[in-house]
Amino acid sequence: MTPDTRHDTIALFVDHVTHVDCGVLDAAQGLRGATWLVDAVLEGERDEHGMLFDFGPAKKLLKAEIDALIDHRLLIPQRAPGLQLSECTATLACTNGDHYRYEGPSSAMCALDCAELTPDWLADWLAAAVAPRLPANVRRLSLSLREERIEGPVYDYTHGLSAHDGNCQRLAHGHRCRLSIALDGTDRPDLATAWATAWQGVFIGSRAHLTTPADADRLGFAYAAPQGRFALEIAAARCVLLDAPATVENIADHIAQRLARAHPGRHVAVRAYEGVGKGAIASRRID
Repeated sequence: MTPDTRHDTIALFVDHVTHVDCGVLDAAQGLRGATWLVDAVLEGERDEHGMLFDFGPAKKLLKAEIDALIDHRLLIPQRAPGLQLSECTATLACTNGDHYRYEGPSSAMCALDCAELTPDWLADWLAAAVAPRLPANVRRLSLSLREERIEGPVYDYTHGLSAHDGNCQRLAHGHRCRLSIALDGTDRPDLATAWATAWQGVFIGSRAHLTTPADADRLGFAYAAPQGRFALEIAAARCVLLDAPATVENIADHIAQRLARAHPGRHVAVRAYEGVGKGAIASRRID
């Protein structure tokens, strides 16, 4: 009897193995915040235990590797027109006339060999970088990046938290977020939409980090953090200034305060997200 020498393959899928929050330098749109959910498919042969890769170790490895490569970093397409890049500095002259200068340690940036960054390109790049870390019986890794499905107002922003112990200290990392606003307990999507539209693609910075006058046409921000020195020069029109650190708590409260002043005697509740599944709720009332 002839032995069965077929090599059947099997695939495992892991939806939302991680999600990443990044800043992106784009030649057309400038500095933007992005949040992507990452799905994975692993293909190969089963081992002697009938498994391709145990879900627990697989999820842990994939999340650790993907997060280390791009999460809370500024992603820079190094062949973008108008870009000048060195180890710790990036300057970009955008096609729309915007101009940016960024400075930070190499650990806070990720230079990518492309002219324009797309989710499909980034997914393929990540898969090629992570695949060598997988067990030998896993022959192929496919990744896909998708935005969270959000019904209602959504906006993206970038920021940095100088006092943060982790990677949130990295200036110009960003998020894509949902936003909801209520007056006296009634949802007001019109107000949330107006704020989300006005804040699309903004950098939210603290006045304490300004290196230029607050009324200048171009604003400079800089601070020293445990991971190194960070600095950013950006058009004032693309900035929101806070009197406190640019935490999601202070972002939500900033919006709530402005709305409370515009709607005296009404109870304002702002639910501001920071990426996927987390955020802050701020409530205000001014009589």
